[in-house]
Amino acid sequence: MTKRYDDPIEVELGGVLGAPLAFRWRGRRYPINRLLKYWREAGEAWDAGRAKDRECFRVEAAGGTYDLRLDRLAGREKSRWRMARVWD
Repeated sequence: MTKRYDDPIEVELGGVLGAPLAFRWRGRRYPINRLLKYWREAGEAWDAGRAKDRECFRVEAAGGTYDLRLDRLAGREKSRWRMARVWD
């Protein structure tokens, strides 16, 4: 079972590929134990209002499995990292 979110998060990056090492969500820091999956979502580049370019990371951290999303098209005024989903 999963629950979808669209909450802003802070992400600590590192390693050779700059993958997430930890994230902060709702006032708590979650160290990442393992990267489970990576994928990219892109499309509709012809329509600036609907265009998307996102990097998605499914990670295992304290308390469960989480999908973190980096919006590569977000401007500086918005949080680029979001909590997308929590898996039970």
